[in-house]
Amino acid sequence: MTRTQKNRDFTNGRLFLPMLVFTLPIMASGVLQMLYNAADKAVVGQFSGDPGAIGAIGSTTSLSSLFVALAIGLSMGAGVAVAQRFGAHEERGLSRAVHTVFIIGAIAGLAVGALGVTLSRTVLEWMDTKADIIDSAALYMRIIFCGMPAKILYNFGTSVLRSVGNSRTPLVILALAGLLNVGLNLVFVICLHMTVDGVAYATIVSEYVSAVAVWIVLARRRDGVRFRFRYLCVDRRVLRDVLLIGIPSGIQSAVFSLSNVLIHSSVNTFPTTTVSGNAVGGSLEDFTYFTMNSFYQTVLTVTGQNVGAKNPERVRRALTYGLIQVIVAGFLMSYGCILFADGLLSLFIDGTLAEAPLILAAAKERNSIILSTYVLCGIMEVLTGHLRGKGYSLSPMIVSLIFSCVLRVLWVIFVFPYLPHTLVSLFLCYPISWLLTSLCYVAIILFNAYREKKELGALREA
Repeated sequence: MTRTQKNRDFTNGRLFLPMLVFTLPIMASGVLQMLYNAADKAVVGQFSGDPGAIGAIGSTTSLSSLFVALAIGLSMGAGVAVAQRFGAHEERGLSRAVHTVFIIGAIAGLAVGALGVTLSRTVLEWMDTKADIIDSAALYMRIIFCGMPAKILYNFGTSVLRSVGNSRTPLVILALAGLLNVGLNLVFVICLHMTVDGVAYATIVSEYVSAVAVWIVLARRRDGVRFRFRYLCVDRRVLRDVLLIGIPSGIQSAVFSLSNVLIHSSVNTFPTTTVSGNAVGGSLEDFTYFTMNSFYQTVLTVTGQNVGAKNPERVRRALTYGLIQVIVAGFLMSYGCILFADGLLSLFIDGTLAEAPLILAAAKERNSIILSTYVLCGIMEVLTGHLRGKGYSLSPMIVSLIFSCVLRVLWVIFVFPYLPHTLVSLFLCYPISWLLTSLCYVAIILFNAYREKKELGALREA
């Protein structure tokens, strides 16, 4: 198989440093994406003159994540399918996987976009979104979901590139599209005097630009992942692999998002300033999360390639190195955000507003419990990437259903009402769920390792 210089083959050579080098562009992509998303809040917070604009955008975050979770999960399944064929040097299978993935992504994007546009207002009402921001929130969501076909196709395209070891090209595309997003934010809000609708239009324009760009990159390649419309097909084996891994992964992500929707419904019981502060604090959490998630994607890719190459020792090393790297990065990122919280949070808040001190206090209160324990989330992410890269997707879904949905639901219904009515009391369920989920993942990994060793011993005896 032709291997271009932009590809990275993790089935040979050293692992620790190459994994870190591969992770850095993914991390930068996530941070850039969050910077551009944060720019939406910063621009409307500083220049729109609407104190409820930040809360309106923040109130849609968990809901939009719920709608796109299944599609993004499918893109993870697509990444594993491509990585395993790349590691196994199956050039024809790799090409068919890429073209099958495009069709799945296009269908998923159109379906999610249509559902989001149709149901946005209804679901916001179910969440008891405050009356003074629900109109702005619904408008923002409807516009954003018009860009979902592009957003999801971009994610599928970047999954293909990262699965063959190319994490730099998605970073370049995201950087250019993000600069366009920020520029349009300023034009629409400052020059055209728009509010949440302006930043929403800027977002979807940049999403369509990035989606087109990533698939043009794939079309210009000269190896097995080259994209051509005339080669579009649905390979049954690829479809099976994507669905077997992607659907449980998507359900797992949806479970996380569903619990976040419930948590946000509880946030809506606080004053509007607290709702806005929660949204602002969530921006710093987003930076930390995408840092943690970059290690998940690296472990997923390295594991997938080495499973395809039948290299179990490198699979184990990838997990060990991923855990070491995510723990160090988690402490640096989360406690850095806590240390510089005043300066970072002030970027999102118009200091001339009378409500500014209350919004800032609420943001800091939220992050005092979330960020201080976020390394647990990073460990959970890496363990998830290891399991999915090996093709185990059902067990992580079940564990997430129990500890990220059921536990949080029970917390909100039966525990939170009897605790002080604070954001700390509400969000305490997050580190608890991360810890319990991680412990269950470790148990699953150890059990699978024991079973695989036993099966290998039986084969040798035979």
